[in-house]
Amino acid sequence: MRRILEPQRVLLFLGVVLLLTPLVLPESLSMLGVSEGPTAQENRLKTPLPPLSLARQDFTAFAGQLATAYSETFPYRDWMIHTGNILKMAVFRESPSSNIIQGRDGWFFYNMEMDLEDWLGVDLYSPEELAKAKDVLTRRRDWLARRGISFLVVVAPNKNSIYGEFMPRGFHKLAPITRLDQLARALREAGVPFLDLRPALLEAKAVRRAYWKTDSHWNGWGAFMGSRAIVEVLRRKFPAMEPLRPEDYRVSESVKPGGDLAAMLLMEGTIPEQAIDMVPLSPIRSRPAPPKGYANPATLSGRDMIIRETDEPALPKAVIFRDSFSSAAWPFLAERFSRSVFLWEHRFKPDIVLAEKPDVVIYEVVERYQNELFGFPEEDLP
Repeated sequence: MRRILEPQRVLLFLGVVLLLTPLVLPESLSMLGVSEGPTAQENRLKTPLPPLSLARQDFTAFAGQLATAYSETFPYRDWMIHTGNILKMAVFRESPSSNIIQGRDGWFFYNMEMDLEDWLGVDLYSPEELAKAKDVLTRRRDWLARRGISFLVVVAPNKNSIYGEFMPRGFHKLAPITRLDQLARALREAGVPFLDLRPALLEAKAVRRAYWKTDSHWNGWGAFMGSRAIVEVLRRKFPAMEPLRPEDYRVSESVKPGGDLAAMLLMEGTIPEQAIDMVPLSPIRSRPAPPKGYANPATLSGRDMIIRETDEPALPKAVIFRDSFSSAAWPFLAERFSRSVFLWEHRFKPDIVLAEKPDVVIYEVVERYQNELFGFPEEDLP
């Protein structure tokens, strides 16, 4: 009988070891001073540890919150996720996250906030949504026009709109038009000045890579070419603006950690890439300047208000409502205005416009955020 039970004891012992190893090993490594490696970039607050008083009041709720909090702060959690992501990509050739699409030839694509739907051509605008877009943006245009201020709406394309050939082989467009095609047609019919940057980015792509492979944004070259297209449109109204010329910049290439998509996978150090930047050959003309009696309207931290001035009074003044795509573009644009105010915000701020008295108001959005252009129809225009 003892010989029969011995293998059972061994199996039981191994089972206990396997059960406890994930719990004990991380704590032991931490005590030895071993680094936990990269930290996950998550756009949410982690669940706090529950107070002991909750255990007396509602033990089920206490146990559930404790389990959630521990799973989110488990020692070496991010290192384990990082290692698992590497194995999944290497073995199964697929993205470890449903929020990221692993494309071909080292390209990654965003899969949130309508990015994929826009590429596929699904979930198109209804007639009611297009009517609202026309109404909101024509009201802004007319309000600005009564004050002698020009208006320009600019949409920067999603990465897969320019580099769709690197989407996975099993992905195929489902319709010939997209939401951006619909919006462009509607705004032009309504007489709202509109600039679709897809042609400019396709032109940029023909010269060199215009987007990061591991990030959802354009690189320095793409941002330059998008800015160049904006300046060209504005020069029709403001001829004192000089064009942005590639020959006035030096193309700089360097290896940098992967971008935001790589960081979401905890792999920015594992999959670095060649960054492409545009370095001015002459000293920059724009310098920081203070606001005119108003606060930064952004409600999220890190969304700095940028204000620049040049010693070029003949150039126009601008207020630019923007998103993260303008983070790489504003240094180019600021060189072509006498004063430029970049607000990381899509809610129209008439008080700031009235304080600044600009010559032009620009709305820049990336394609996946295009509905932000008319997402606040309740705005009060004094």
